[in-house]
Amino acid sequence: MSNVTQNGEQLNYKTLEELNNLKVHQRMPTIVFLFILIPFGVVGNIVTILVYGLKYRPSTFRVYILTLAIVDLLSCFIGMPVELADNLLPLVFYDEMLCKVGKFSGQILKIGSALIIFLMAVCRYQKICRPFSTNISTEIARNMCIFTMVVAVSFSWPFLILQGTQYKHYDGGVVGYDCSVDSDVKHTIYPFVYTIVTFGLYMFVFFSLLILYTLIILNIRRHNKVEETEHKIDPRITQIMIAITVAFVVSYLPDCILDANSTFNKGDTLPYTPLVVGSLPLLAILYFVNNVVNPIIYYIGDTKFRKIIKQKCLRVVYIIHRSGGVSSSNVSAMSDTYRTECHGHTDSKPTKAVSNAQPTSPENSNTQL
Repeated sequence: MSNVTQNGEQLNYKTLEELNNLKVHQRMPTIVFLFILIPFGVVGNIVTILVYGLKYRPSTFRVYILTLAIVDLLSCFIGMPVELADNLLPLVFYDEMLCKVGKFSGQILKIGSALIIFLMAVCRYQKICRPFSTNISTEIARNMCIFTMVVAVSFSWPFLILQGTQYKHYDGGVVGYDCSVDSDVKHTIYPFVYTIVTFGLYMFVFFSLLILYTLIILNIRRHNKVEETEHKIDPRITQIMIAITVAFVVSYLPDCILDANSTFNKGDTLPYTPLVVGSLPLLAILYFVNNVVNPIIYYIGDTKFRKIIKQKCLRVVYIIHRSGGVSSSNVSAMSDTYRTECHGHTDSKPTKAVSNAQPTSPENSNTQL
């Protein structure tokens, strides 16, 4: 607290440090949330990259999953830490270059993730609803993912201009340094135009995903098992992609709604209450959930992925047991449980004596997306 004498009166003003600490306290739910997301996202996406990269055969599905996992991992390493720093230093973020580059990189990953999910839906639609068209090879899928990230960069470069230091002026001549819309462009039309463009992009992706997966689901209902086998359509892949899409839409919508509200409604349209002040920053970064939840979706929806994870976990427990960290009875119980689950998931069918061909699991085949 600083004391200033004005016209014979002594006025007390909060210092910049006190104002910053007050905002940090208000944003504590967001800070805690980011601290939780980062380690889970890093571990989950590294595991996804290792498992799909080393244990799965080449396919377009594998290309999309690996690309998405890499983008999600980079978001955990770049996007989330920058947002965490922004919430920890809401008024003392002095490094403008770090602010610009960090926000720019985070925007690339944010848009890139959305476009990759859109690309996955388009390719899945082509696979199911246009089965007689030319199949997309893994090389083409890889090039499409690269092109998608180039498009993300083309939509994100204005962030290098729009983002920067925004000066916050308080009583007593206190000036805060906020990593937000740059003060030089804050009152121009450019932030408004860019928000409209990105909002339109996300709306296009949202409605395209809705239409594509509606057509996919309707088409699947008309298919019988014979047709699915002929066209090598694995319904589990479709289920995983739908789950990824739902998670994407749910996590991105709050930020899009907040952007639309701040763009189209002038002034503060929400009451300045502790609940609003604490929840708005949290809703604004909720899209980071999309970078963390995908490995959980793979674990639930992909039997092979789940089996590999369990095998590796058992191996780790066994190594710890050999070093004397876990009792042998616990290891035996876990191993028996795992074998029981694997046996329960095994689809055993009677083998015909006249047939020498063994059915191939979609997970182990070279089936394209």
